[in-house]
Amino acid sequence: MNRGKHSQETIERMKANAEAARKRLNRLNSEYLVRQKAQKISQSKVNPRHETFGQAVSRIARESQIIM
Repeated sequence: MNRGKHSQETIERMKANAEAARKRLNRLNSEYLVRQKAQKISQSKVNPRHETFGQAVSRIARESQIIM
C-alpha cells in the first residue's frame, strides 16, 4: 500500500482495525478449540445423554478457565 495515498489518521485506523480483527480471530480460534475438545469428550463417553453438547462446552470452558 502506498502510504502517500492515506492520511495518518486513516493509517492508524487501519492498523487498529487489523489489530481488532487479529484479536477476534484469536478468540474465535480459542472457542473453536474448546468446542472441538468438548465434542471429542462427549463422543467418547459411554452414555453421552447425561450431558448435552452445550453443557460439555460450558464444562470444558470452566475447566480451562475460558470466558465465553
